[in-house]
Amino acid sequence: MNNDSIQDEKKNDATENVVIEKQENEVQVEDTPETQIVDESKDELDVLRAENADLKEQILRMAAENQNTRKRLVKQQQDAYRYRHQDILRDLAEVIDNFERAIDSSADSKDFDAFHEGIVMIEKQFKGMLNESYGLERVGSEGDIYDPSIHEAVLLEESSEVSEDTVKQVFQPGYRLYERVLRPAKVVVLKPLSTVEKENKDETKEILNEQNNRN
Repeated sequence: MNNDSIQDEKKNDATENVVIEKQENEVQVEDTPETQIVDESKDELDVLRAENADLKEQILRMAAENQNTRKRLVKQQQDAYRYRHQDILRDLAEVIDNFERAIDSSADSKDFDAFHEGIVMIEKQFKGMLNESYGLERVGSEGDIYDPSIHEAVLLEESSEVSEDTVKQVFQPGYRLYERVLRPAKVVVLKPLSTVEKENKDETKEILNEQNNRN
C-alpha cells in the first residue's frame, strides 16, 4: 500500500469520525431537558400570540359595535327631540283645516250666524282634543271654592252671602296638565264678612226694617 492510499484512508476515517461525533452531539442536544423546555416555551408562546391576536380582534369588534350603538342612540335622541310635538301638531292641523273651512264657507254665504256656530263647534273640538288626547284640563269657574293652588285672586270682595272664600268671577281661565298646574285661573274672590261686621249689618238691617214698618 502506497503513501497516498494510506493518507486517503486516514482522511475518510477522520471525516466519518466528525460526522459520527456531530450526530451524537445532535442526539445529546435533543435529549437534554433544557431543549425540551425551550420547545415547550416556544409552543406556549405561539399559543399566547394566537390568543392575543384573537383578543385584539374581539376588542376591535366590540369597539366598533359600541361606536355604532352610540351613534344609533344619539340619532334616536335627536329624532325624539325633533319630533316630540308631532302628535299635537297633527291634531292641530285638523283644527286649522276646520278653521279654513269655516272661513271659506262664511266668505261664500256671508252668514254671520253660521260662521259663529262653526267657530263654536271648532272651539269645542279643540278643547275636547286637548283634554282627551293630552290630559289638558281647564280650571276656574264661578261658584268654585277658592283654592290657591289653582286660583290666583286678583280682587277680593266681602259678602254676607258666602260662608267661605268663593270665586265670584273668572277673568282668565287656568289650565292643568294632569296633576301639574300650567296656569292658575285669575279670579275675583268673595270673602265672608267677619262676625262683628255681620252682626252690625244684621242689626242695621233690622232697624231699617222696623223704621220702614212704622212708616
